[in-house]
Amino acid sequence: MRTPRPRGTGPELAAMPLVVRRREEEETVVTFPALVWKEFLAGLAAFIFLLAVSIQVNAPLLQRANTAITPNPAKAPWYFLGLQELLERFPPVMAGVAFPSFVIIFMLLTPYLDRNPSRRPQDRKVAIALFTIYLCLAVCFVVIGVFFRGLAFNWDWTRILGHPGVKPAV
Repeated sequence: MRTPRPRGTGPELAAMPLVVRRREEEETVVTFPALVWKEFLAGLAAFIFLLAVSIQVNAPLLQRANTAITPNPAKAPWYFLGLQELLERFPPVMAGVAFPSFVIIFMLLTPYLDRNPSRRPQDRKVAIALFTIYLCLAVCFVVIGVFFRGLAFNWDWTRILGHPGVKPAV
């Protein structure tokens, strides 16, 4: 006895599928217990590491803020030192508006500049080169701000070269 074929005009009814998969055979990863537990352990390890570093490293505070005396210019926190270094070297409109806007736009356009569909790092040379250039510039500006700028954001070579009249203890 023949099984009746369903009637219809759509292409989905023209031929039977060659392979029928069962849902149990598909490779699935359950994210709740496995992945969430691994992420929790990674976050806990990062928290314990930061807690240990904060206990060991002394982070001294400066004197209490005095509204009558304002340092000019005040030295920014480390994450803004790159921008402050740009403000020291270029006009404010260029350093505060144009350069950060160009960087953000350029980073947004990077996937369109590097049209390679591969996910292997060996094949993504343009994207890796662009990100490396950006990262090196950002790190250089922060290092200059941290190690080569002193009070009032002036050049201070004594942190690197030492004080000229003081001999180091042996």
